Amino acid sequence: MPSDSTASSPPKAHGLLHNYNLSREQYEQALLLIDRVEALYRGAPAYVAQRGLDPEIHFPGNEWKDMVAIEGRSFHRAYPDINLLRLHAPFAGFHMALLDRLDSRLHPEPELDKFYLYITGKGFPDDIAATFAARVDPAVRLARTLGVDGKVIGSVEEMRLNLENVPPRYAVRTPRLFGEIGLELGGFLANPDTVLAQTRLNAMLSGGVLTKMEADVRRRGRVRVLEIGPGYGALGQALYGIFGEALEYIAVDLPAILYYPAVYLGTLQAGRESVVLLPGDKVPEHFRNVFVGNHLLEELEGPLGPIDVAINTMSFTEMSEVQVRFYAETMNRMLRPDGLVFEENDANRPHHSDSKKILGEVFPYRKSVSSSVVRTKIAVNDIWSKIYVPDVFDCSDHALRLGTSS
Repeated sequence: MPSDSTASSPPKAHGLLHNYNLSREQYEQALLLIDRVEALYRGAPAYVAQRGLDPEIHFPGNEWKDMVAIEGRSFHRAYPDINLLRLHAPFAGFHMALLDRLDSRLHPEPELDKFYLYITGKGFPDDIAATFAARVDPAVRLARTLGVDGKVIGSVEEMRLNLENVPPRYAVRTPRLFGEIGLELGGFLANPDTVLAQTRLNAMLSGGVLTKMEADVRRRGRVRVLEIGPGYGALGQALYGIFGEALEYIAVDLPAILYYPAVYLGTLQAGRESVVLLPGDKVPEHFRNVFVGNHLLEELEGPLGPIDVAINTMSFTEMSEVQVRFYAETMNRMLRPDGLVFEENDANRPHHSDSKKILGEVFPYRKSVSSSVVRTKIAVNDIWSKIYVPDVFDCSDHALRLGTSS
């Protein structure tokens, strides 16, 4: 947790101009990953048709149906667009380039909105970092954000709450790359995305998922995690910060969306053992990251498993019911007998699927996560399994077992 001296001093803004720029080698590595994502995307419709797969499962559904085109998408390849990847990756609803949400505006500014829409459509100019630095003040905008509980709060204040009682090894440390913006907090960076990632780590800590993953590493030397819908890769990077090279991470998403975690995670980890799988590829025996188009999951679920933990956060509800059931049954087959599903979903809109009902029809054991020690989201985090796992289910709050300095 940040020191008391940090708590009493005004937060320092970390803006676009404070980031490291991608090196030539990093940029070239990103382009190689993009080449494979683009090949995956271009070939997906024909693959689905040739294999006789169900388009209702493998093509975008429900909330994503009109958001993601299955054909004709172009992928950002210019250096400014990749160097500032976070500016066009608003997966949790927070737009980094505006330092605001579009669904619940706290800082409406129509002229900035027009500029943002123009440049995101045309691609970022070379001077975009300086231009945005002149237009948007992180210290002002991040002083009023929409918190994880839906209430207005400053990012520093919320991150401080999220770090309270959290052992340092479980704290989210954010790379200062890809256009990251935030407020400094004793070596941590506070913005709504990092706050959300910390909240999820806290739930995994309290629920016993992290403890179970650590036990898996002690037994087998590694832990294999499948995340369905990884966004831009925030949670995957946070888990890498905890488990390092013992983590084998599988990201599954629509091919068009895999662009973001492939570039983010593959570049941050220097491309080491990171691969975008194409049809016919063999799954490496060991890997750092593999990125899998959702339409390839039926082909690859065998060699990708067995997995120790499966994760989904806030996208099962956005899918159709048939898609949620497909993923639930696939996770059930891929998990080890004592494997866990950690999910954070809340069907709070009329079109949302009741993913918890479907998961309950597949997995007989459920644990709802709450904590009196660390801050978590209320009533949305659940752990599921196909057998009773005493080390997880026999403790209501695993954070009670931990010191704050480990």
